[in-house]
Amino acid sequence: MGWETWDRWDSGLSPNTPYLYKNLNMTAAAIDKTRSIALITAIAFAIFIGGAFMLHFVPAHAKDKIADGLLADFLVTFPAAYYFIIVRRLKTKPRSMVLVISLCCVAGYVLLPQHQRGYILQVRKLTSVVELLFIIYCVTRFNKIRAAYKNEQLLFADPVYNLRTAMAAVLGDTLPIEVLAAEAAMLRYGLLCWKKEKSSVNKGIRFSTHKESGYIAIWCIILVAVTVEMIAVHLALQKWSHIAANIVTLLTLYSIIFLIADLSAILKRKVLVNGGQIILRTGLRWRVTTTTGNISTIKKITTDHPSDKTCYKGGAVKSNCNLLITFKQPVIVEKLYGAGKEFSSILMGIDDADGFIETLC
Repeated sequence: MGWETWDRWDSGLSPNTPYLYKNLNMTAAAIDKTRSIALITAIAFAIFIGGAFMLHFVPAHAKDKIADGLLADFLVTFPAAYYFIIVRRLKTKPRSMVLVISLCCVAGYVLLPQHQRGYILQVRKLTSVVELLFIIYCVTRFNKIRAAYKNEQLLFADPVYNLRTAMAAVLGDTLPIEVLAAEAAMLRYGLLCWKKEKSSVNKGIRFSTHKESGYIAIWCIILVAVTVEMIAVHLALQKWSHIAANIVTLLTLYSIIFLIADLSAILKRKVLVNGGQIILRTGLRWRVTTTTGNISTIKKITTDHPSDKTCYKGGAVKSNCNLLITFKQPVIVEKLYGAGKEFSSILMGIDDADGFIETLC
């Protein structure tokens, strides 16, 4: 036992204290990021959705004053809140402010009265110059992104996460870049759902994750419900505002693309066992890369197994899992939206559970 270890024990600290402190710091940073995103989202809903309702329900003689206040909120208050809550607090790069101001201008142009749009167009002219420069910057970095993407593909052919890694390496690991890469993946699987998944791994054994849970039947019910609701809400909103009805309909259509992408990815992106490497995943939702040597136990379950903070529920239908996989060392669960997090075990559903266990054993 070295003197450094003895000093830690003598002071009441275990040799694993630095590791615990590191995990606590990572957890605190993730919580702070989640709270900041939730706060800015709540402010956005309060300003944009609340402002739209205020403009509709206030008396006609008060609309101009409300519109002036909302114009200031759109162009000043919300961008300032985004700067202090996201950029400064999370220490992200301030170039995302350009995108935020542009979105605020679009929202203001759609929601505010006609005579307020002139001010917004003036601001929009200023931001368009910065946007043009940013687009030129991205185009000049395209070859670097492509090269980084190809390097990641050589390690393992996973276009979704490799694109995000390549974009983060070249353009910066910021929230807007992560969201842009995630949305590109969603559009790829949603709009090109008929295309076959290409993989450089030909000898690996694949296991589907959707049949036992009945996810396709559940997905069809959700799709029908969303479509019916979209038509009903569109017809109802048309009596109030054609613009609001069209906006809600477009958002709902985008959510349908999201649903299609989720099903398409679950059908194509199966669990993969390739020699000593294992890729656990459920569509685009999450992914774990580990080795067979890191698996401690695999247990079949028949009921909804209770889970704690160290266990990740990753089934296509979270209440319908049939395997509990425990690891010797914690694994990082990578998510399409949000940062990865360490877990010691995973609950998930694999259709051929016996075959999966036999393959690993």
